[in-house]
Amino acid sequence: MRIAFTKMHGAGNDFVVIDHRQPTLPAERRELFARLCDRRRGVGADGVLLLERDDAHDFAMRYHNSDGGVAEFCGNGARCIARFALSLGLGRDGEVTFRTDVGVKRAHATPDGRIALWFGPVEEGEAVTLGAVGRTFAGRRVVTGVPHVVIPVPQLDRVPLAEWAPPLRAHERLGAAGANIDFVSRLPDGRVAMRTWERGVEAETLACGSGAIASALWAAAGGEPSPVRVLTAGGDELVVEFRPNRDGYEDVYLTGPAEVSGGAALLGDALVQGAGGVSGKVEVAVPGPRAEVGPQAAGPQALQLAGGGLGGLAGRVDHLAVGARTRPEVHGSGQLGAGR
Repeated sequence: MRIAFTKMHGAGNDFVVIDHRQPTLPAERRELFARLCDRRRGVGADGVLLLERDDAHDFAMRYHNSDGGVAEFCGNGARCIARFALSLGLGRDGEVTFRTDVGVKRAHATPDGRIALWFGPVEEGEAVTLGAVGRTFAGRRVVTGVPHVVIPVPQLDRVPLAEWAPPLRAHERLGAAGANIDFVSRLPDGRVAMRTWERGVEAETLACGSGAIASALWAAAGGEPSPVRVLTAGGDELVVEFRPNRDGYEDVYLTGPAEVSGGAALLGDALVQGAGGVSGKVEVAVPGPRAEVGPQAAGPQALQLAGGGLGGLAGRVDHLAVGARTRPEVHGSGQLGAGR
């Protein structure tokens, strides 16, 4: 079995992206995708994006969280797969239209190289008060493809996210599926800073596109005009534009970076059989200064070029090709098997 993929990130929210227009993956994928996303035993990612054929649109997007489970939507993932689709020559006049589990979306590249995603309408949401860890949290529930609860705090960097977020994410008032939890603070420069605990990842992520939309619309409910600039935990900026209407908001756009971190082809039955992580023959390519590294150099020194961007990839690297345009983006420690 061979799985060719591209590693991408949207503002640090990282994904394994697979061109699945010719279906090759098994019908039951949860365990496989969970292994791919494992940062120490696999490639390492917040989720897996599948680009599939669609009869009416340029493609269909399917998304799985890092636990392997299906998720209805991912904002940064949608922007990444849009850039990926554009690189494949899909779309028309620099724009792609694609189907997701929460409706049809559009995206295009901006003149400065970012990806702008048209999300569409979002309902206004509702105020919620939740009790957890001996505290009361007042926030706003907003559904931006997936449910989010946005909770304002005075000092974002002092929030013990790993303590507060899990019981809130699974709070009984949020239903059986729970919700993503976003803590936010207003910054002196007018931006909204956010930190997100994502369900299905069950951890903090460096960014969350649907959470950025939810956080911006929380600010809009308090009178903030469009556009709202959102500062992610990873230090990137996402821009949310919208037009208020009587039901909430329409023409909601999410704009920010969507970049390629690397790519690889994995070969070997161990991917499906579940032997101790992702293994088999591995071919790797990452963007960076031009270089070719053959099997004889496939040790830790050579792999430092790919180690972070490709998480904890386990196996033998037979060929490492580093592209000519940009420097490598290292997301982890720089050693094979020791990703972020």
